[in-house]
Amino acid sequence: MSDDLLAFNPDKPVTLPGKKCAYCGVVLQRRTTTQDHVVGRRFVPEGTLTTGFFLQVKSCRPCNDRKAALEDDISLITMLPDTLGRYVNDDERLRRTVARKSRGAISPATRRLAAESYNRIDARIPIGGGASLTYRGVAMPTLDDQRVARLAYYHVQGFQHFASFDRERGHGSWLEQNRFLMLDQFTMDDWGNSQLMHFMAETVDWEPTCVTMLADGYFCHVMRKKPNADLWSWALEWNGRLRIIGLYGGRGERDAFVKNMPSLSADVSYGDTTNGFAMRYETPLADEDDRLFDLPEDFADRPFAAPHWRESRPPGTKD
Repeated sequence: MSDDLLAFNPDKPVTLPGKKCAYCGVVLQRRTTTQDHVVGRRFVPEGTLTTGFFLQVKSCRPCNDRKAALEDDISLITMLPDTLGRYVNDDERLRRTVARKSRGAISPATRRLAAESYNRIDARIPIGGGASLTYRGVAMPTLDDQRVARLAYYHVQGFQHFASFDRERGHGSWLEQNRFLMLDQFTMDDWGNSQLMHFMAETVDWEPTCVTMLADGYFCHVMRKKPNADLWSWALEWNGRLRIIGLYGGRGERDAFVKNMPSLSADVSYGDTTNGFAMRYETPLADEDDRLFDLPEDFADRPFAAPHWRESRPPGTKD
């Protein structure tokens, strides 16, 4: 994995050639080869990936199908308005996309339309003397950790494949899945919690190996390397609603990092895990405190990198 961060022209799409699947490394056969957008055009609001940079790679049919199945409902759930009906942005493209996808995307957790899968909370808490307190509320649809982790791997691996692509070999490198760890996922109203703030503070000064901002800001990705260690951090932001954080590296390095992270405990609880109720208050993040996707101070001064994924063109030839 390269330790160097190379800037390149962000206004042009990139289509990588490839002899192996960018996600799993299987040797590609003509009948099973597909072209895949690392960030699917339907994963973000319509029209946000029609211009500027986007990345296409060669993938096998099974990886393409599995990734598309994950993107279908996860994309809609991360675009939905919150429980008060507020969208992350006042963007007509976002509203149109939600209206269209709401008619078909199914939540695996509820087996219902994802747009109709908001969680209803109904809890009764005894407070003594035969009296009880009733709490009713609505929460955002639930995203399964394992499915989020699998899609996160596809996204992080896709950009790793691009960053490490060697045109002579016809492929880049692959992240070992047993070294890839998702720590947690958090919705926008909770980006200021102690765990995410700790992760940000610990990793923001590590050297970035890949920073990606796409689709008018509806997709963000960063990967950073800890100096003199077998450890990388990674983070994703999907549709302005969900952030996912994780680590890549040796078990010992990962375990040491996790051991020092603060735990998130319930602010209100009753009963036990089989018959009880627990709730933690969400903590918003102020814009001025948000450094998760910050670039190094000297990034704007770094020269654009040569297109390492293709043969150099003769002088005067247009891209």
